Amino acid sequence: MDYRKINSHIILLLIVSIVGLTIAMVGRLIVLEKGIDTGTANLTFVIILGMCVIAYLIILATLSHVIVPWIMKKLPNKKNTPSTITDDNVSNETTFDGTRCSQKGKMPEQSIEEIRKDAEKRHIEKQNAKINLFIEYSHVAMAPYITDDELLRLDKYIEYYAREEPLPDNLIPIKPNKLKNPDMFHFGWNMAHYFDHKKQDVVPWLQQVFIDLQDLEYSYVKGKLHDYQTKKHIIPNIDDIPKYLAEHNK
Repeated sequence: MDYRKINSHIILLLIVSIVGLTIAMVGRLIVLEKGIDTGTANLTFVIILGMCVIAYLIILATLSHVIVPWIMKKLPNKKNTPSTITDDNVSNETTFDGTRCSQKGKMPEQSIEEIRKDAEKRHIEKQNAKINLFIEYSHVAMAPYITDDELLRLDKYIEYYAREEPLPDNLIPIKPNKLKNPDMFHFGWNMAHYFDHKKQDVVPWLQQVFIDLQDLEYSYVKGKLHDYQTKKHIIPNIDDIPKYLAEHNK
């Protein structure tokens, strides 16, 4: 037998049971001594034992739910009371990105503005780097066939397109030497593909920038932007401009 499994509740129940049986037995003996029959004595025994059980349950319930909780409330609490965080004791020195927070649970407006400005700055820097890379490609592809002044204007026109801004009304068109129309079509497709713009939207840009394309039909230029025999032209269609420049600069 494992005596460790015997706890205080079992011991208490045993004590109460013995006391209840003892009282019931005494009551039965008293009834028998008065000359009452055995059946009545036995009934008396059962009644007394039942009353003891009921009394035990009432006392146990009273102790558990009334007396013990009342005593516990009266005793001094020795445990450390956890501090409650309120608006009054939140430190104003809590910071977010170096900025003092003045209200609980809210991101300071100054920090939000700084985050927005940083995001816009990173976006502009990324876009500028992408534009500069394509301008580098345009110098490789177009510089041998246009004047220096036209090359500078082409840089600006490319920037307008990349930022999805309209070309200026006073735009001076460019007339390349030795380049055929398919070369300029391919140049426009390369630009639209690189900046991830809709291919057909580059057609008006091409017709405004290159004078030789101004009299062509929109649908004709749109259908000639990509050529599956592209390598036979001076300016081919290029899927990967950065890779092309890396190989060209070796």
